[in-house]
Amino acid sequence: MSDVKIQIYGIRTVEDARMVIGMGAHHIGVSYGKIRRTPGQLTCEQAREIFEGVQPEAVRIGLTVSEDMEEITENLKAAFPDVLHLSGNIEGISPSEVQEIKNRFPGLKIMQAIPVLAGVPIQEQKVLQYVRDYESVSDYFLIDTKAPEAGDIGATGMTHDKKIDKAIIDSTDVPCIIAGGLDEHNVTEAIHITNPYGVDSFSRTNYEGRAADMERCKDPDKVKAFIEAVRNA
Repeated sequence: MSDVKIQIYGIRTVEDARMVIGMGAHHIGVSYGKIRRTPGQLTCEQAREIFEGVQPEAVRIGLTVSEDMEEITENLKAAFPDVLHLSGNIEGISPSEVQEIKNRFPGLKIMQAIPVLAGVPIQEQKVLQYVRDYESVSDYFLIDTKAPEAGDIGATGMTHDKKIDKAIIDSTDVPCIIAGGLDEHNVTEAIHITNPYGVDSFSRTNYEGRAADMERCKDPDKVKAFIEAVRNA
C-alpha cells in the first residue's frame, strides 16, 4: 500500500473537490485569480467556495501564474488556500519575493513549480540550480513539464524523463510532487523510479474532448483508476 500523496488538479466545483477527496485524494488544486490568465481559471469567489466547501482534511492548493506581488496578495486576501502554488515563469518571482509573500501571510505554505523540458538532457537545463535557489523558501516542489514556448509551467499533458525527477528528489529535502502527463497507466512506474512525496494529475483525469471544458471536468472513472494505481504502487 503506497503512502504517496495524491494531488488532483483542475478542480472547478465544490462537487468535484468533494468527489476526489472522497475517493482518496489528499490535495486539491484550484487555479484562480482576479485577472484571468489561464484557461479554466476560477474567480476568487469560486475558489473560496471550494476551499470552504471541501472536506476539512483536504490540503487546498491555489495556483497562480502571475508574477505581480500585489496581484498575488489581493488574490490571497480574497481566497486563502493552505498552499500557494507558484507556476508562472520561475524567474519572474525571486526567492526573496517568495519569502515576502510568506511574511505577508503567516502560515501560508509555498509550492514552487520546477520546470522540466521534455527531451532535453538535465545538464542542459537549470532545474538543479532552481532547486538550490528556491529550496529555502519552498515547502513543496511540483516537478512539471514545461512546454518550450510557454511562459508558465505545466498543464501540458506531456511527460518528461523521470530520471530528472529522481535527480531533483535526491538533491533536496523539500517534499517533491511529480507531475506531467501522469495517468493510471504510467504513474506506478513513475513512483518506482522517483520515490516521490506525491503525484499530481490534471489533464489525464479530465473528461475527454469538449466535456473537459465543463465546470465539472473531472472524470470519476479516471480519478478512481489513478488513485487505485497510486495506492497499489
